[in-house]
Amino acid sequence: MRRLLLSNKKLRGIPRRLRALEYWAAGFSGEFYPHIDERQRYTHWKIPVLNTLVEGPQARIELQAFCVQQLLEAANHLSRAADRSHGYYRVACLLVWPWLHQSEVTVFYDREYYLSFLGQHNSLAPISLSHKLALDIPESFIEHGHDVTQSDDEVEVQWWCIGERA
Repeated sequence: MRRLLLSNKKLRGIPRRLRALEYWAAGFSGEFYPHIDERQRYTHWKIPVLNTLVEGPQARIELQAFCVQQLLEAANHLSRAADRSHGYYRVACLLVWPWLHQSEVTVFYDREYYLSFLGQHNSLAPISLSHKLALDIPESFIEHGHDVTQSDDEVEVQWWCIGERA
Protein backbone atom coordinates (compact mmCIF):
# COMPACT_ATOMS: atom_id res chain seq x y z
CA MET A 1 0.00 0.00 0.00
CA ARG A 2 1.26 3.49 -0.88
CA ARG A 3 1.31 5.83 2.09
CA LEU A 4 2.98 9.01 3.19
CA LEU A 5 4.52 8.95 6.61
CA LEU A 6 4.93 12.46 7.98
CA SER A 7 7.03 11.60 10.99
CA ASN A 8 10.71 11.37 11.80
CA LYS A 9 10.21 8.20 13.82
CA LYS A 10 12.40 5.29 12.92
CA LEU A 11 10.74 3.12 10.30
CA ARG A 12 9.81 -0.28 11.68
CA GLY A 13 9.15 -3.58 9.94
CA ILE A 14 11.48 -3.02 7.02
CA PRO A 15 11.99 -6.75 6.20
CA ARG A 16 8.21 -7.27 6.18
CA ARG A 17 7.72 -4.25 3.92
CA LEU A 18 10.38 -5.51 1.50
CA ARG A 19 8.79 -8.98 1.40
CA ALA A 20 5.44 -7.35 0.60
CA LEU A 21 7.05 -5.41 -2.25
CA GLU A 22 8.67 -8.59 -3.56
CA TYR A 23 5.28 -10.34 -3.40
CA TRP A 24 3.68 -7.42 -5.27
CA ALA A 25 6.27 -7.63 -8.07
CA ALA A 26 5.88 -11.42 -8.35
CA GLY A 27 2.13 -10.93 -8.71
CA PHE A 28 2.67 -9.60 -12.24
CA SER A 29 4.04 -12.95 -13.41
CA GLY A 30 2.02 -14.15 -16.38
CA GLU A 31 -0.23 -11.07 -16.30
CA PHE A 32 -1.16 -9.27 -19.52
CA TYR A 33 -2.99 -5.94 -19.42
CA PRO A 34 -4.34 -5.09 -22.89
CA HIS A 35 -5.87 -1.67 -23.37
CA ILE A 36 -9.60 -1.58 -22.86
CA ASP A 37 -10.36 1.66 -24.67
CA GLU A 38 -8.74 2.80 -27.94
CA ARG A 39 -8.11 6.23 -26.38
CA GLN A 40 -6.20 4.71 -23.45
CA ARG A 41 -2.50 5.51 -23.90
CA TYR A 42 -1.12 3.81 -20.78
CA THR A 43 -1.81 2.08 -17.50
CA HIS A 44 0.50 2.26 -14.49
CA TRP A 45 1.21 1.09 -10.96
CA LYS A 46 2.99 3.34 -8.46
CA ILE A 47 5.56 1.80 -6.13
CA PRO A 48 3.54 0.44 -3.17
CA VAL A 49 5.77 1.48 -0.26
CA LEU A 50 5.92 4.13 2.43
CA ASN A 51 7.66 7.27 1.24
CA THR A 52 10.21 7.12 4.09
CA LEU A 53 11.45 3.72 2.87
CA VAL A 54 12.77 5.22 -0.37
CA GLU A 55 13.13 8.96 0.35
CA GLY A 56 14.45 11.27 2.99
CA PRO A 57 17.03 10.97 5.74
CA GLN A 58 16.10 7.40 6.75
CA ALA A 59 16.28 5.94 3.22
CA ARG A 60 19.36 3.84 2.59
CA ILE A 61 20.83 3.20 -0.85
CA GLU A 62 20.47 -0.60 -0.43
CA LEU A 63 16.74 -0.24 0.26
CA GLN A 64 16.30 2.12 -2.66
CA ALA A 65 18.14 -0.31 -4.94
CA PHE A 66 15.98 -3.22 -3.76
CA CYS A 67 12.78 -1.26 -4.36
CA VAL A 68 13.82 -0.20 -7.86
CA GLN A 69 14.85 -3.78 -8.63
CA GLN A 70 11.35 -4.94 -7.67
CA LEU A 71 9.84 -2.38 -10.06
CA LEU A 72 12.09 -3.83 -12.77
CA GLU A 73 10.98 -7.36 -11.85
CA ALA A 74 7.33 -6.36 -12.21
CA ALA A 75 8.09 -4.70 -15.56
CA ASN A 76 9.96 -7.76 -16.76
CA HIS A 77 7.01 -10.02 -15.86
CA LEU A 78 4.65 -7.73 -17.78
CA SER A 79 6.98 -7.65 -20.77
CA ARG A 80 7.38 -11.44 -20.96
CA ALA A 81 3.62 -12.06 -20.67
CA ALA A 82 2.74 -9.56 -23.43
CA ASP A 83 0.61 -10.65 -26.36
CA ARG A 84 1.92 -8.31 -29.08
CA SER A 85 -0.93 -9.24 -31.44
CA HIS A 86 -3.22 -6.85 -29.53
CA GLY A 87 -1.36 -3.79 -30.85
CA TYR A 88 1.37 -1.59 -29.44
CA TYR A 89 2.44 -2.69 -25.95
CA ARG A 90 5.66 -1.56 -24.27
CA VAL A 91 6.61 -1.76 -20.60
CA ALA A 92 8.88 0.63 -18.72
CA CYS A 93 9.84 1.76 -15.24
CA LEU A 94 9.60 5.51 -14.81
CA LEU A 95 11.89 6.58 -11.97
CA VAL A 96 12.49 9.94 -10.34
CA TRP A 97 15.87 10.14 -8.60
CA PRO A 98 16.15 10.85 -5.69
CA TRP A 99 12.35 11.08 -5.17
CA LEU A 100 11.63 7.38 -5.75
CA HIS A 101 8.17 7.44 -4.18
CA GLN A 102 6.97 9.01 -7.46
CA SER A 103 8.24 5.99 -9.45
CA GLU A 104 6.02 3.54 -11.29
CA VAL A 105 5.75 0.63 -13.71
CA THR A 106 3.91 1.69 -16.86
CA VAL A 107 2.46 -0.17 -19.82
CA PHE A 108 2.28 2.07 -22.89
CA TYR A 109 -0.28 1.48 -25.65
CA ASP A 110 0.75 4.48 -27.76
CA ARG A 111 4.20 4.64 -29.40
CA GLU A 112 4.38 8.45 -29.62
CA TYR A 113 3.38 8.81 -25.99
CA TYR A 114 6.07 6.33 -24.95
CA LEU A 115 8.69 8.15 -27.02
CA SER A 116 7.82 11.38 -25.20
CA PHE A 117 8.91 9.67 -21.96
CA LEU A 118 11.82 7.72 -23.36
CA GLY A 119 13.38 10.61 -25.27
CA GLN A 120 15.59 10.42 -28.34
CA HIS A 121 18.80 9.79 -26.43
CA ASN A 122 20.20 9.32 -22.94
CA SER A 123 21.13 12.90 -22.08
CA LEU A 124 22.76 11.84 -18.80
CA ALA A 125 25.15 9.33 -20.43
CA PRO A 126 27.66 8.14 -19.26
CA ILE A 127 25.86 8.35 -15.87
CA SER A 128 23.76 5.26 -15.24
CA LEU A 129 21.26 4.75 -12.44
CA SER A 130 21.46 1.00 -12.97
CA HIS A 131 25.21 1.12 -12.38
CA LYS A 132 24.87 3.38 -9.33
CA LEU A 133 22.30 1.04 -7.72
CA ALA A 134 23.83 -2.21 -9.09
CA LEU A 135 20.54 -3.11 -10.78
CA ASP A 136 19.96 -6.20 -12.89
CA ILE A 137 18.18 -4.76 -15.92
CA PRO A 138 16.31 -7.23 -18.16
CA GLU A 139 18.22 -7.95 -21.36
CA SER A 140 15.63 -6.37 -23.66
CA PHE A 141 15.43 -3.11 -21.65
CA ILE A 142 17.27 0.15 -22.28
CA GLU A 143 18.00 3.01 -19.91
CA HIS A 144 17.52 6.71 -20.64
CA GLY A 145 18.05 9.50 -18.14
CA HIS A 146 17.32 13.22 -18.21
CA ASP A 147 18.16 16.02 -15.80
CA VAL A 148 14.92 17.74 -14.75
CA THR A 149 16.33 19.91 -11.97
CA GLN A 150 14.40 23.16 -11.49
CA SER A 151 15.97 26.40 -10.28
CA ASP A 152 14.28 26.10 -6.87
CA ASP A 153 15.30 22.44 -6.29
CA GLU A 154 17.74 21.87 -3.45
CA VAL A 155 19.17 18.70 -5.03
CA GLU A 156 19.75 17.52 -8.58
CA VAL A 157 16.65 15.70 -9.87
CA GLN A 158 16.92 13.06 -12.57
CA TRP A 159 14.17 11.38 -14.51
CA TRP A 160 14.92 7.83 -15.70
CA CYS A 161 13.04 5.58 -18.09
CA ILE A 162 14.19 1.95 -18.03
CA GLY A 163 12.14 -0.14 -20.39
CA GLU A 164 11.64 -1.85 -23.69
CA ARG A 165 12.80 -0.33 -26.95
CA ALA A 166 10.09 1.79 -28.57
